[in-house]
Amino acid sequence: MNNLICRKFHVKINKKNIDDTKTIGNFGSEKAGLAVYMKHTRILIFLSFLLLCFLTWRCANPVAPEGGPKDTKPPKVLKSDPPNFTTNFKDQNIRIDFNEFIAIKNQAAELNVSPPLKHPPDIKIRGKSLVIKIEDTLATNTTYSIDFGKSISDITENNIFTGFSYVFSTGPYIDSLSLRGSVVNAFDLSPQKDVFAMLYIDCYDTIVLDSLPLKVKPFYITKTDEKGRFTFHNLKASLMKLTALADQNGNLIFEPGAEKIAFSDSIVHPYYIPKPSADTIKIKKDSLKPPTDTTKVRNVKLIAASGISKVKIDSTNKDTLSQKPVFTDYQLFLFDDIDSVQRLQKYTVLKKGLALLVFRFPLKSYSMKTLRGDSTRPWALREFTPHRDTLYLWLTDPAMDSIIFSISEGSRVLDTVRLDVSSKENTSKKKDLVKNYLITSDNTYSSNLNQFAGNYILTFSQPLAKADFSRICLTQDKDTLKPKIYFTDSLKRMMVIENKWKEDKSYSLFIPDSVFTGINGFANDTIKRKFKTRQSREFGNLIIDIDISKRQGDYLIQLLNDKDVFLAEKKIRTNGKVRFENLNPGKFKVKAVYDRNHNGKWDTGNFRKKIQPEEVMFLPKVLEIRANWDVEEKWAP
Repeated sequence: MNNLICRKFHVKINKKNIDDTKTIGNFGSEKAGLAVYMKHTRILIFLSFLLLCFLTWRCANPVAPEGGPKDTKPPKVLKSDPPNFTTNFKDQNIRIDFNEFIAIKNQAAELNVSPPLKHPPDIKIRGKSLVIKIEDTLATNTTYSIDFGKSISDITENNIFTGFSYVFSTGPYIDSLSLRGSVVNAFDLSPQKDVFAMLYIDCYDTIVLDSLPLKVKPFYITKTDEKGRFTFHNLKASLMKLTALADQNGNLIFEPGAEKIAFSDSIVHPYYIPKPSADTIKIKKDSLKPPTDTTKVRNVKLIAASGISKVKIDSTNKDTLSQKPVFTDYQLFLFDDIDSVQRLQKYTVLKKGLALLVFRFPLKSYSMKTLRGDSTRPWALREFTPHRDTLYLWLTDPAMDSIIFSISEGSRVLDTVRLDVSSKENTSKKKDLVKNYLITSDNTYSSNLNQFAGNYILTFSQPLAKADFSRICLTQDKDTLKPKIYFTDSLKRMMVIENKWKEDKSYSLFIPDSVFTGINGFANDTIKRKFKTRQSREFGNLIIDIDISKRQGDYLIQLLNDKDVFLAEKKIRTNGKVRFENLNPGKFKVKAVYDRNHNGKWDTGNFRKKIQPEEVMFLPKVLEIRANWDVEEKWAP
């Protein structure tokens, strides 16, 4: 019977290759059939084992599911132990469970604890849970908030879980007051994101409240969002000092001269912000009784204690309050705080024979003395920028490879400077054939001259030692002109060609080689320039009618393009019209600077002296100037 079964099985698995079994008789030997059967069985068992191992490995590794819609939702908190907003908190460990596997990143930058702890909490991930271990001794009757910022995300799509805080109190209640505001750049009013907003409480016997940001960490801390806004929650009822800090080293202590800061002029107090809720119960009018005077007084006192700045009481309505309370939003202006000591902030070699020195403040009376070579000979020509805080040094000796000099303001030596002014040699094999020329540029744009904005100006790459105006030729069509030519600066770097320019005319300028020679001995190559003047109808004008009667003083009215590039400036002290004429068509912004100290420029603040940066204001809209068109606007900055 068994032999028959084996023969039948052997026939089934070999019915396509039956000719190959002739060596075992009619259907092959029984022994050979059994061997084939066992061989196939072993292969089947081995393949099943491999499949089982693969499936086990796949189940043991959590991976993102394949197919289906992309996960765009951040993780969700399922529960916390102890629960969020626990009172009489006495634990040292906190466990927060999420609905999916999570990752935590940038703890040092994103995670903040208010009030601050001496040691940051130890945070670990266990499966889908976050385990927090608090190593410090917590203060009594204090509300703590652990703000996670943007540190928590899922592991599949990196969806960030923002705005989550774990709050608990070591006392019988949770502090429930709030405070909000925004931080902007003091110079251009742009929102400042990821800046620390900080609150201080006057709880130190030896440190005055105004000096706390310089010495201790804040009591409460949060960060600004993409629009520069911040909100503090779970604050106690106390008077506080409000600041903002662009912290560079992570110590949360302000370092003058190295970090930007903003501060509120006055002491601030938190207030209660009620959570919005929809009215779901309808009450008949006849069931409401008019509120008594005592009820209104009680509500007003309650609102005042909560810090609400404006409330309107309407005695004619059935409701006690007829208008939503308006809360104080504090706006802080972030600025570079620099000390009042003059310093040389930067010095460098821009190119062969030219050095740059940058000072903290405009340089008033100063002296420079070379410490190498003959100090009686002029070793450099000096060129200041208009505000005298930047100095260019044009070295007169082209063979000089280095120089050491001291610079002083009054009797105080600011710094001793060593400059390596040698240039890299030309490594080209044809360097002997290379000839250096004096480089020039002009104020035309696409070979067009805006003659309404000024005359033709030729600028040289270095101060001139020699110039011959008689060899300069200016023509208009076939007519040779006799323009007025002169330099506008003592170093002879900017040459003006003044002429009675006509609209929509073509001009040619021809200057032979070696008409100009620079202080390093380089001369100009032949200069041929062709340009065309513009028509008045190609330009537009902007007229701003300024009203400063609400706050009189000195104002700087500045014109910027739509990319915030400075174009022009007018100074005013009274009401009147400010004109910006002959503008190329485009979009423009208007900015006003309240020049508090009358020095003709914007000035930053000083935290230690409690000086805010000078106020700036922008016209609320961007203006579009069209060709042959006047735009008029009224503005009270």
